[in-house]
Amino acid sequence: MPQPKLKETLSYWSEIFNGSIENNCVSFNNEIAKGSIKGVFFSDDLYLLQFDIFLNQQLSDLGENLVDDSDYVNFLFGQTEVNTSKHITFEVEERIDLRGVVVSNNKKSLNWFQPANIPLKLLLLKVSKQNFTRLVNQSVSLKNSIKKEESFTKFDNLDPVMLGTLLRIFEIDDPVYGQELMEHCSNYLITLTMSKLSKNSLDNDDSSLNMTALFHARQLIIDKKGADIPIDFLAKEAGMSVSRLRLLFKTFFEVPIYQFQQQIRLEESKKLLLEGEKTQAMIAMDLGFSTSSHFTAVFKKYYGYTPKEFKKNNTA
Repeated sequence: MPQPKLKETLSYWSEIFNGSIENNCVSFNNEIAKGSIKGVFFSDDLYLLQFDIFLNQQLSDLGENLVDDSDYVNFLFGQTEVNTSKHITFEVEERIDLRGVVVSNNKKSLNWFQPANIPLKLLLLKVSKQNFTRLVNQSVSLKNSIKKEESFTKFDNLDPVMLGTLLRIFEIDDPVYGQELMEHCSNYLITLTMSKLSKNSLDNDDSSLNMTALFHARQLIIDKKGADIPIDFLAKEAGMSVSRLRLLFKTFFEVPIYQFQQQIRLEESKKLLLEGEKTQAMIAMDLGFSTSSHFTAVFKKYYGYTPKEFKKNNTA
């Protein structure tokens, strides 16, 4: 029975957000964040966590102590973030933007990158391996692409019906039939996901391969703190042409690759400014800006204030 694991997981998030737990729901409204994390148990085959949060400050390296529920397959759904300058990411094989669904049979650490001041709406469905195997066995193409004893991670975007179902789950507020409605919507969302994965496998769709390559290229940019990595090098690492990398990166992440690099550099500069160990000129040089004046101009254009003003307003 997963109820004890559900309670343990909710306790973990309650500690992270300094929240209180009532009726399997963690609530909080403080300097860290405001919102709720709702847990719902349906059966031995299915339970969920529903995240509806607005983060007031950056949090990272979360999820390392989450309960190990290796008997379940994770279906993690995220709504598209309107503000494309901010990214919600998760530790899968690498950090990825969640703008759709991730299906994995491993416990993964939930992690955020640049999350402050953005809304976070996620649905984590836990499906028993027995029920997941039953669903996989209905599709010959999925049986061939998802091996029972092997680790797997599948990525896909949400089609309009899937997105509508996800939104509906967040809207359910019925004191009589609420849980039944949520269970039906959850099973429907799972089935829609399996159907889409099956079709992609049957059509030999390479979206998962492309996305994995894109996540690799994106991670290289993050690891290098947004430094000007030659686009030819990134394309080679991703195993595709420069033009295809540019096209797919913008398509999947909804931001041009050069703009993403700039964003990472500027976020890194904020951290360095607050640490106070380097001068503004040194930071500009380390992050690849041509001059300190160039750094100041780009910073102000992006954030609306200068590095000096940012440091003054955020340090004692």
